[in-house]
Amino acid sequence: MRVEAITLTAHEVISQGDDVRTTNPRPAAVGRRSWHPPPVDVLKINFDGASKAATKEGAWGFIIRDSDGQAIVAGSGRLSLVVDAACIAALDAAMVRGISRVIIETDSTNLVSALCSNAFDRAPGGTIFSEARSILMQHFVPVSISSISRTCNRCAHELASLGFARDPDLPGVWDDPLPKFVSTLVDRDHADPEFA
Repeated sequence: MRVEAITLTAHEVISQGDDVRTTNPRPAAVGRRSWHPPPVDVLKINFDGASKAATKEGAWGFIIRDSDGQAIVAGSGRLSLVVDAACIAALDAAMVRGISRVIIETDSTNLVSALCSNAFDRAPGGTIFSEARSILMQHFVPVSISSISRTCNRCAHELASLGFARDPDLPGVWDDPLPKFVSTLVDRDHADPEFA
């Protein structure tokens, strides 16, 4: 099954109360199979969540990179019951560091929808979606919010998987210089023939 990515440009994202509405979503990054850097004046935030159905535990991971593909900030952690907190962790880390112009990418189409409307506010995790939208509207200039393939979100996905090994009370958020294992994940993306 092929999932098309939807990108919302800054001109198409309109703040209306608690909603971030779209005026003309369009396909983007169709056929893209690897991570691509953002424009020079923008940072890209990739995040992902993971869960274990049997234990209902969740983990999250995120990475923020510049136009050269260099990691600025990365994080990983474990939670009980909540996996969509990756978005909040990534936005909090960016906000604390004064980052404002961002491209948001995740491999969850539902999360992209939840960040752009209040349609999921009554779903499990709805409070997190509402909080994430509020943070986005108050502290960021989102250039785009996109659903991408898992292969374009590998670093965040692997950081989320590593989050299961962390103590729930001790998430890791790292600034440059990043730990070796994060640098290795970034280097792998740089080695991809489609990296440009």
